[in-house]
Amino acid sequence: MAEADVTIHRVTAAEAHLLDRVAPGVFDFDVKPGLLREFLANPMNHLFVAALDGTVVGMATGISYVHPDKPLQMFVNEVAVAEPYRRRGIGRRLVEALLAHAEALGCTEAWVATEADNAPALALYRATGGAQSDDQVVMFTFHLPR
Repeated sequence: MAEADVTIHRVTAAEAHLLDRVAPGVFDFDVKPGLLREFLANPMNHLFVAALDGTVVGMATGISYVHPDKPLQMFVNEVAVAEPYRRRGIGRRLVEALLAHAEALGCTEAWVATEADNAPALALYRATGGAQSDDQVVMFTFHLPR
């Protein structure tokens, strides 16, 4: 596989069919058509996929948002590449596509969080120009309903 054989696509409702064939490990679970439609119907949700021979081998999702006191920003929610296709620049291309889209939308900042011991993610985000914060972050998860 040459890097040029992999194509990057921004998925909209018209391109939802691209997710008909997804390599194992790209998403945590099987793509559910109803959830995909709901995700794509929200203009603040953004999905890019990497495709090879009609199969999605990687994806990146983001959420654009505003605060009452801050201009439009992009939260990079997830980036994943199926195991057999890793270390070939696909993740980098997906992040770069998502960041370019954020710029085109007028976002003034994009950010992502990952685990401190996730070496591949740390390398990816550094390689795409991210600056690691010196702040210590603690994440809490709330399982709902409580």
